[in-house]
Amino acid sequence: MKKLLSLALCLISFNSLALGGFESLKDTEKKILKSIVKQLGITDTDNSIKQKIYNTSDHAFEGNWGSYWTNLTELSSSKFKDGNEKGVIELALNNSETGTYFLTYIYKPEVKQIMLLSKQIRHGTKKTLLSEFEQRKAKKEKYKLSHEGSNYAMLQKKGKVNYEFYHVSGDTGSLVYQSQSVIDL
Repeated sequence: MKKLLSLALCLISFNSLALGGFESLKDTEKKILKSIVKQLGITDTDNSIKQKIYNTSDHAFEGNWGSYWTNLTELSSSKFKDGNEKGVIELALNNSETGTYFLTYIYKPEVKQIMLLSKQIRHGTKKTLLSEFEQRKAKKEKYKLSHEGSNYAMLQKKGKVNYEFYHVSGDTGSLVYQSQSVIDL
C-alpha cells in the first residue's frame, strides 16, 4: 500500500509540473534557464525551450544546490569576445544530495538542436563503490566493460553515449557518470 501511495504522489507531482510548465519552477531554476537560453543565443518567448532544457536535466536541481555558469568569454586571454561567442554554456551545480554536476549545453542553430554533455561526480566508501561496480558489470545485457584495472574501471551503457568511471583509493572511491543527449527544438 505504501508503494502504491508513493507512486500516486510521484505521478501527481510530475503532472503538476507538466500542467504548470516553466512558471511552476522555482525562481532560481527560472533564472538559470534564462541564462542558458540567453547565452546560447536562443529566442524563447513562450518558455518552451527553457522547459525542454529543464526536462533533460531536472535531476540536477533536486535537493539543495548552488551553481555557477561559465561561457566562452570567462578567461581574460579568450579571443571569443567578438560578439559571436554565443552557443556554449557550462553550468556547474554542487548538490547536497547527489554530488556535483557539470552540464555543458552547445547550440547549433542550423540543425535546431542543443547537445547536452553531462557529468555527475559522486564519492563514497570503497566498499559501496565496488559493490555497485560488480552489480552493474554482471548485467552484461545492459553494460559493456570498457576497461578494468586494480583501482579503476569504466562501464558503458550499451547503445548509448553513457559512461561510468570508477576509481578507488584507500577506503574511499569516486564515480563519474558521463553522458550525451540531444534536445530537439
